[in-house]
Amino acid sequence: VQEKENEWKEALINTVVFLCLSEYGNEMKDMMERINVDTNLDKIPECRETIQSFLKKEIIHYPLPHLTALESLPAFNMEDDNTIPPSPFESSLASHWHTAFHTRIIQHNLRISSVYYRRIHLSRLAQLLSLSRDDLEKHISQMVSAGSLYAKIDRPKDIVRFKKERKEEEILSDWAADIKSLLNLVEKTTYLIHKENMVQGH
Repeated sequence: VQEKENEWKEALINTVVFLCLSEYGNEMKDMMERINVDTNLDKIPECRETIQSFLKKEIIHYPLPHLTALESLPAFNMEDDNTIPPSPFESSLASHWHTAFHTRIIQHNLRISSVYYRRIHLSRLAQLLSLSRDDLEKHISQMVSAGSLYAKIDRPKDIVRFKKERKEEEILSDWAADIKSLLNLVEKTTYLIHKENMVQGH
């Protein structure tokens, strides 16, 4: 029984770690949501907290409270025997995973920021995400280039915009559509009231 428990724990830990290191996408999010309802996740607190942090529409503060426990897992540091010093390759790989994990958190935070802000001062956003302005610009640029984020940076004004500025024609078109929808609703409501009055009259 203990052997089987070790097997599913290792499989679940590996799944969580590599999901967190994967690029964001619908499949990755769907898999995280499936893993999140697995009751076995409660037996691995650091994995449970990590998955829930990525699923919430909230900024993840780095470093995570359980980061040390998470990065001590074999799936993260690739060490099978803690009594043997890691090889240069293992150390380099562990460092790579650490950097990749931090990058995924930054990308998550930028996606969340784009949901809540139309525009924001770069200096303020850098403060919120605990990044230098240069690092913030680098990550924004990478995400824009990858097509995973819309953003425009105005350096002289120290502003980043996460929403496209709409043309006047688009605004008027949407306004006209809303008015048409409202008039249709009023007409339908008037008809139903008239119909009800006729029924009550008989």
